[in-house]
This record gives sequence, C-alpha cells and structure tokens, in this order.
Amino acid sequence: MMTADNYFHLEPIGAIHIRKNSRSRRIRLRVKPDGKVQVSMPLLVSEQKAIDFVKSKVDWILRQQQDIKAGLTIFSPDKCFKTKFHELKIVPVDQNKVSAMVGKGIIQINIPSTRNHQQPEIQQFIRKVIIQVMRQEAKVYLPSRLKELAQHHQLSVQNVYVKHVKSRWGSCSSVNNINLNLHLMRLPNHLADYVILHELAHTVEKNHGPGFWQLLEQICPGSKKLDKELNQYHVDTY
Repeated sequence: MMTADNYFHLEPIGAIHIRKNSRSRRIRLRVKPDGKVQVSMPLLVSEQKAIDFVKSKVDWILRQQQDIKAGLTIFSPDKCFKTKFHELKIVPVDQNKVSAMVGKGIIQINIPSTRNHQQPEIQQFIRKVIIQVMRQEAKVYLPSRLKELAQHHQLSVQNVYVKHVKSRWGSCSSVNNINLNLHLMRLPNHLADYVILHELAHTVEKNHGPGFWQLLEQICPGSKKLDKELNQYHVDTY
C-alpha cells in the first residue's frame, strides 16, 4: 500500500490532513474525535481537487467540530457503544437509505457505502434509534431494579416513572414518586444503581444535608466516590 501525506490550513476550520492512499477509490472526508480534519484520496487525484472538496463542505465540518467541542457523542464503526442490553454496530451496505435493525443484543445501523457516517443527519438517526432502544430497556429494567433495591433496604416508594430529560439522572417528589432517566441504560451498572439508591434515600431525606449523605452511605457504601464518578458522565451532551 502506497501513501503520501500533506497538510494545509483553511480558515475557519484549521489544519487539513491530506492522505493519498493507493487503496482509495474516491475522496473521503473525516472529522476526527479531536476535531481535526482528514481527507483520504486516490493517488492520481490532484490535491487541489481535494481542497475544493473540503471547501464545499466547510459548513458541515464546522457543525461536526461544534458537536465535538460541545461533547456530543460521535458514533462511528470503530468506536464501541453499549446500552444495558445492546451493542451498536454501524455497517456499510449497498442500499440507498439509512436503516436500522434491532435484535439479539445488537443495534445495527445500515449506512449506504456512498455516505459518511459522520453526516449530522446520520448521527441524528443513530441517536434516535439508540434512544428508542434505551426507552424500551428502561421501562422493563428500571422499575424492577428500583423495587428490588427498595425492598432490600426497606424503603417505600409510590410510583416509578421513566423519562427522557437532559438535566438530571433522576428525581424524587415530595410524595415519593421517583423519576428515572432512560439514559441510565448507558451507565455502568454500579452507577445506575447509585442513582437509584440516591433517589431512594430522598424518600426519607428530602434534601442533601448531612442526614441524607449518612443514609446514602449506609445503603450505598462509597457514595461520595460514586457521586464524583457519575460527574464524568453527562446527560445533556449525548
């Protein structure tokens, strides 16, 4: 395999990495996880043609860089993403439309081989399918898991609701109704349990005073450490 690399700068998107590759059959554009732009192209295609192609995609590149800067998840074939019961697989196919198949623990997103998986509309399609899957998982799993933990710790709950919100992982009302975010289905098991136990503690202690943290530590040892770990995950940037 023969390759050749070159770089140029284009405002307002910054450095562009051009890689000529003997295996390339057409110009491909990619915005990497660090926001840098890479172009893969056939050996015999002129660099000017690649530059012109990049210039025609400036608005799309800026949107991608903005999403990355905001911390939004960029789904790609080489990046592992799992929910509680499913794993995402992105597959290039010989068809005209983007489609999805869910079953046997797999969320399969079929993308036409002529299209780039980073295109905003494709990323939005993937995100929508994942949310649908997580909602189905959450409605089955979360109320059952909360009931199990409540019984184990002899805590009383009125109603349990599964919601899709961008501000918090869970909440507990004054009458002990508990809301749980369907995005708990993409957290590690121990953090999902921590959120549930956190809200269960609020059935007794309605604020975050010393009494709350004392109770939470009793039913969830290491709660302060888990709370800090949870802060590494963000609902509103998914």
